[in-house]
Amino acid sequence: MESDLGYLPRLQSREEYVDHLEGFALPTVDALQNGKPTRTLIKTYMLETARNDHQTPDLASVFPGHVQLYRLDDTMFRVEDSTHDGEVVGLLEALSDRHPVLYTTLASDESNKWVRQTVDSNAWLDRLWLSSPILFELWKYVQRNTPDHRYVRLGFEHEARYEATGSIDDTIDHADITEDSDPDDGMSQDFIERRRSKVTLTERLSVLNAKLDALLKLYDPLHSLVQLQMPSSGRGGHLLYYDGRATNRSDSFVEHRSMVTLVVGLYQRATERAEEQLWVDLSDAGVDGYSVKGAPVTIRFGQPLDVPTFDRFVELGLQRRTSRFRVGGYLTRRGPTKVHMAAIDRHLWQPFLLEATSKQLLGVLPRGTCGNTVHRLVTNVQRHLDPNVEVWLGSEKYNTAVANSMAAPV
Repeated sequence: MESDLGYLPRLQSREEYVDHLEGFALPTVDALQNGKPTRTLIKTYMLETARNDHQTPDLASVFPGHVQLYRLDDTMFRVEDSTHDGEVVGLLEALSDRHPVLYTTLASDESNKWVRQTVDSNAWLDRLWLSSPILFELWKYVQRNTPDHRYVRLGFEHEARYEATGSIDDTIDHADITEDSDPDDGMSQDFIERRRSKVTLTERLSVLNAKLDALLKLYDPLHSLVQLQMPSSGRGGHLLYYDGRATNRSDSFVEHRSMVTLVVGLYQRATERAEEQLWVDLSDAGVDGYSVKGAPVTIRFGQPLDVPTFDRFVELGLQRRTSRFRVGGYLTRRGPTKVHMAAIDRHLWQPFLLEATSKQLLGVLPRGTCGNTVHRLVTNVQRHLDPNVEVWLGSEKYNTAVANSMAAPV
């Protein structure tokens, strides 16, 4: 039996853990006797390492020394942490060579903290960044495969984190801020006045099919989709978040794992498609010398940024070590609203070139740069800078690339 913190028991096989996690769908005898049929929620964290042609250490070596992985089979590991008295904090499954997934029953605050401390300071690991176009593509999947009477939950959020009002504390971009908490708690009235939109819709699919497109045209922040609950075959569903988290609110862990496999497959295909389109490389052109292959990624804002907002974005979003954009590097000013950056992605420490202006971001990714960079940029730009952007992978729209990745065979 798990403790109050939600540790897993120390079992010896995948089958035992699957049976154990499936059992969470049923209320305990004590819960039934007390009239409170509750169950422990399974939280899932989808992670990124590196493409299989990148020289990456084995999975056990990727994690910090206090985290021990004990192999259960070819792809499943029991995860123990010496800072948690050696307790089992979760299960790690390598769904592919580049995408490990953590399943845990820890309390949400504890699991979020554990993953943040394990991932954000680790160059070998990053989260899956489920950008709005990816979540909207999964929303279309829900529309195609869900009866009209089922309820679906959509969450939208845009916070003008870099908008210069003269009253916002410059420390607000620190990555240790808990994303689920209200950043206005305990702050001054001046801080509360920052522009922020947060909308959650839980409605029958038939109603959302009829109304959502019109709402998107009326209110730009609704283009920043950060949360989607995909209905299950039975009760409840699978709640996805923009940063690669998922919560199993269905009756089945097996079904939840299938949904996670679907999402990871879509994400990997979209990432590799971006890499194939964008990676800049020299190729031998014979007697004509060399030719350059590749293309830039372009993120075009719906409205140009004013100078103060642009300056704050450059300072807090691109230069600060703790920025949620997770980039750094050397910056050169080319004008009031134009900078060139010899950038470093803190995931894998890969260099790339970035140009930021008041109208757009333009990135050039050398061969070997993780395509995850694109998803992270798009996600955080829509959440904190401009919710309604156009994104291009060379001459192909990012939305089209994501849609084609969903259409590809699983």
